[in-house]
Amino acid sequence: MKRIAYLLGLAGLAAAIVLVARAGWHAVLDALAAAGLQLLWLVPLRVIPIALDAAGWRLLLAPRDPQHRAAWPVLLATAVVREAVNRLLPVAGVGGELVGVRIVVRRGLEPAPVATSVITEVVLTLLCLVLFAALGLALLVASTRGAGSLDSIFIGVLLASPIPIAGLWLINEGRLVAWLQRFAAVVTGSTGQVPPWLQSMVAFEVELAGLARRRGRLALAALCQLAGMMVGASEVWLALRLLGHPVSVGTALIIESVVLFVRNLAFAIPAGLGAQEAGVVLICAAVGLSQELAIGLALAKRMREVLFGLPALLGWHLWESMRGVPGIPAASK
Repeated sequence: MKRIAYLLGLAGLAAAIVLVARAGWHAVLDALAAAGLQLLWLVPLRVIPIALDAAGWRLLLAPRDPQHRAAWPVLLATAVVREAVNRLLPVAGVGGELVGVRIVVRRGLEPAPVATSVITEVVLTLLCLVLFAALGLALLVASTRGAGSLDSIFIGVLLASPIPIAGLWLINEGRLVAWLQRFAAVVTGSTGQVPPWLQSMVAFEVELAGLARRRGRLALAALCQLAGMMVGASEVWLALRLLGHPVSVGTALIIESVVLFVRNLAFAIPAGLGAQEAGVVLICAAVGLSQELAIGLALAKRMREVLFGLPALLGWHLWESMRGVPGIPAASK
């Protein structure tokens, strides 16, 4: 599995280099130089959508955490690490979720409710991704009266729509556990025991059924996820403004929705290398932006991911290391 991930990552990196080369190195670098250090504002801006995601996660976990061991600030920090793992490490797009479960469980919570909240959040995120992509495509069609070059994205949205719906149905029916055990073994490369949080099938099924009955919390968590995606479009809006080509909020939403959908569709490619850049070029062409500007936007996004994610990975590593240092106690159970 790891070898395949590395091969996909190298192929994606090669594709990204080709896209930059075709756009012209000098034109892209000139655009980035013109924006200058102001592009660093993209780094703290990323906290807002992640904060909304963490709020949705807290809504799902709160009934099983009355002592607030995993309060919103803890989940915010954990969500930052989750994203950094998924964006910067060679994992199949779900490694961050496994890390998130590990971190929160170490706060003293039982594995089953934590894992249930994460799995449910992932399913809701998939549903919101489809809705967000559909919104972006609808705005694009309304503004351009046609988007023939994006036929593949339209088809992808249609094909992806049943997946989150099926996930919600499986959660409601409590039939998700056996499949998750096999999937976790494949993702982690483990041929032995499944992760501890999936070892107790009965407890996990009970947690899923209990969370499925809290429809109001599910709806509010989904709204937080969708709001986070929409706020995330501010990154595109600000980056293009700094690159010297301001766009409307609607155009920023169109670009972000398609890029986010394409990237998550290519979840098996580490860091979405190549897929994200191709998505940016494709949608920018559809809204009338040049290839040089599209590559500049893609590189600005990559810059933000690295500058935002590396400190998170370093902090996570230090936190894991300190747990083994005498005199630094672990979270109480």
